[in-house]
Amino acid sequence: MPIVLAQPHERLDDVMGLVSIHGRSAVVAIYDEPDDHLSFWYVSLPNPALENVLAEPQGQTVGEFIAHGTPDGARTFRVRYWTHSAITFEIPCYVRSDLEHRTSYNTHLGALGKPLPEDSPDDPELAD
Repeated sequence: MPIVLAQPHERLDDVMGLVSIHGRSAVVAIYDEPDDHLSFWYVSLPNPALENVLAEPQGQTVGEFIAHGTPDGARTFRVRYWTHSAITFEIPCYVRSDLEHRTSYNTHLGALGKPLPEDSPDDPELAD
């Protein structure tokens, strides 16, 4: 799947133009340097089966667009040069730090020590 890199100050039309040239669904990775925040957004192809919504305002930035979020899980949207709407949703990020967090199901025994039975009831190593 293609990945398009963007910054919040870039125009939404320009970023979706980069998505369009791939001719398939893409992930847009948005890095906000001042806030040190990285987010990933799935963007589908424009599709005539989707409700045809009004185009996003011309000149809107990616940061303004993602600030609206996806309260219903996914968001139908359209940019001015697309005939049909597309959907987008944020892909949840998981940041792991072995020094500060413990996973509930550790597949690498010894990395954090042998997991305790109450930490991972589904661990096949604990079934003995």
